[in-house]
Amino acid sequence: MYTRDNEQIWLKAPRADNTTTKGVWVYPGEIIEWHYTCTPLGTLVTGYTVKPSRIDNKLEKKMV
Repeated sequence: MYTRDNEQIWLKAPRADNTTTKGVWVYPGEIIEWHYTCTPLGTLVTGYTVKPSRIDNKLEKKMV
């Protein structure tokens, strides 16, 4: 598993071995979900998507 330190840096957690190589981080208060995958060589690749609930909230506010 990987963890995020100081809201900016991704670090490999001590128990990273024997864990899944793909997943999603969801942090309360953020409007995005971080997706990650770890390559066989140990490189962490991340990307993000906007949470659907946040998109819906923005659309509702604009329509009102």
